[in-house]
Amino acid sequence: MKIKISITRLYTGLFLLLALLSIASCNDWKDIESVDIAPQNAKDQNPELWARYMESLRVYKQERPHYITYSSFDNGAEESKNEGAYLRSLPDSLDIVTLANSENISTYDREDIPLLQEKSTKVLYRVDYASQAAILSDAAKLGAFLDKAIATATELNLNGFAFTGMPLYSGTEAELAARKEAAKLIVSRLSAAASGDKLLVLDGDPAFVETSDIEKLDYIVLNTVDITNVTTLKLLVTGLLDNQSLPKEKLLLAAKINNQIIDETNVKQDAVTVMTERVVSLGPLGGLAIFATGDDYYQTKMHYAITRTAIQLMNPSN
Repeated sequence: MKIKISITRLYTGLFLLLALLSIASCNDWKDIESVDIAPQNAKDQNPELWARYMESLRVYKQERPHYITYSSFDNGAEESKNEGAYLRSLPDSLDIVTLANSENISTYDREDIPLLQEKSTKVLYRVDYASQAAILSDAAKLGAFLDKAIATATELNLNGFAFTGMPLYSGTEAELAARKEAAKLIVSRLSAAASGDKLLVLDGDPAFVETSDIEKLDYIVLNTVDITNVTTLKLLVTGLLDNQSLPKEKLLLAAKINNQIIDETNVKQDAVTVMTERVVSLGPLGGLAIFATGDDYYQTKMHYAITRTAIQLMNPSN
């Protein structure tokens, strides 16, 4: 009987000891300890390989003939639900990125702009005249608007400007004349600020700009984003190419991710894919402009992948 009691006490003691050790271990698990995790980007992991990659991007974008890929990016997100809202997440092969919200450049944008430029991607300030034409009705207001844009672009060492503009097809003689003068002022001021290796891009109807000023533009992003039928697209491009003052290598077709276009067989197709194919068949033209590249980054068919595929389709050997 005594032996049984001793064994029982022994088991009880061991149980209490294990319980105490378990409590102590749980307390240790609850303690917060700082862990030094310093993720290294590719540049820091292998500087030599990174330098070779940067050089290959430079050669591709600056020396090798290829179709241009232009992105209009909705920048300005201080906080976002995913990486798609940040410039650093764009494909390295993009030639040009325009800051769609240039009047709202965030601290994250300021950090990411040099990263894109290191990859030989040109980053442009967008002067959105088209949406503010009524407000910028006199030369003094427009001049101040342009001064601010030029000052910001200079401060951030941006690679030039994209500007929006639509001609007036109706109105009084004074209104028509004022719109033409506005276009001349915009091109004059921005082309002077974009001297050297910087770019000047028109995002809109080429008729907004005087024929004599076309040569000052590096590219023209055609207003094809809202076109829903390939037949309409063909008629538009054919009409523009009949204008001998518009070099076709300067013309970029524009498409927005998630938009659709009805093709020749009356079937709806992805707009980016259709426009990518038409860059060659309708010209060949200068390249493709893609809008809304940063939205829905983590969807099944990521916008990054759509953009990257378009680049590869136009430039399969690069």
